[in-house]
Amino acid sequence: MFAILFAKEILMIKDGMKTMKPSVKIGSLLLAVVMILSAVFVSGCSLNKEWSYKTSDKELSIGVYIYALDVAYSQAETYAKKLDDYDSTKDSWLDMEITDDDGNTKVAKDWIKEQAETMCLSFLVVDQQLDKEGASVDEATMQSADDQAETYWNVGQYAQYGYVMPMKDDLEPFGISLESFKYCTTEYSTKQSALFNALYGKGGSKEVSDSELTKYFTENYVDYKYLPVNLYTSSADESGKSVNTALSDDDAKKITDELDGYADAINKSDMKFEGAVEKYMDKNSIDTDPSKSSIEALEKFSAGDELKEAVEKLDGGKATTIKVGSGDSAIYYLIYKNDIKDTAVTYFDDASQKSSVLSAMKQDEFNDYIKDLTKDLDYDANTGVIDSYNPKMFFKAVEPTTSASTTTADE
Repeated sequence: MFAILFAKEILMIKDGMKTMKPSVKIGSLLLAVVMILSAVFVSGCSLNKEWSYKTSDKELSIGVYIYALDVAYSQAETYAKKLDDYDSTKDSWLDMEITDDDGNTKVAKDWIKEQAETMCLSFLVVDQQLDKEGASVDEATMQSADDQAETYWNVGQYAQYGYVMPMKDDLEPFGISLESFKYCTTEYSTKQSALFNALYGKGGSKEVSDSELTKYFTENYVDYKYLPVNLYTSSADESGKSVNTALSDDDAKKITDELDGYADAINKSDMKFEGAVEKYMDKNSIDTDPSKSSIEALEKFSAGDELKEAVEKLDGGKATTIKVGSGDSAIYYLIYKNDIKDTAVTYFDDASQKSSVLSAMKQDEFNDYIKDLTKDLDYDANTGVIDSYNPKMFFKAVEPTTSASTTTADE
């Protein structure tokens, strides 16, 4: 839901904390330093003066800013790669103008610093607004978020698939600490989610009523099912490669007539979609149900443009058939659309589904809300320290891949 922080594998944050090592000389000066350090550690404070941004209630370490700078750098590079003059072996793209998804054009290095600042201010705003809304994250939820961050830190996010790539290997060279990583990734995402629910959930200052949510759902979502049937056969050639062969006109017509018949029966209320699928499976000796179903926002329709158009035209409780593709790639579909108002009656009984729809309804508004608050935030910036970090610090030349040439010597 709130994934903006995991832009570079999963948020890379860099903590500018510096390690202090005591001198081997023994004397009164050393004793004084040790006493100061002891007092600091006991009180839980830090001697590091390199903060980046702060309000009267919260101070961000420079590591948070470096993290934000890194994430912004990665995003800027995706825009730069669209430029004709982009060269992965040089950092010159940082001095070129890029255009972001909102149509804003700016010199890359300046865009990066601007975005990094906005991100840091967003951190401060979320912390501030949680207090204002009287909301909080329970200890168990936050602990779960921290555990997830530590897993990513120590083994990476793909360890469960056998790829162990500790994020600390990428982050620590820039001076990034685990604590800063947790704050900027899973902790921030968790707090952001809590604020969203505090605003738009039951009793929130921007509460969305059940009737409003249902109205949004019925106007923007579709509940559909479909049965796809190939109008071709597949076989392996001598090399083992799969080869498709279009059905003869007669064989294809048998399939289209069969599915057209099911659609007619459904529309006459003589058969349900599930019954049509079962009959098709029995007739064609198929053991595994080949039908698919989905309840999703129409604007994020996942089954292709042709099916989307067909579903849009259908009334609730009706069926239709369409052919997609041609020749040895043609597929014939039996499509059924449930009445979304009927779906809405029980859909929100599942809390996760209700939360998902609420997010879809209010996420853009929430993002704008946070963005607007950053513009009015009363904060201080440690400009001298912030400006000492140049986006070029993240540049790594990537040599273009070339094919090895083969030469033959005459004998």
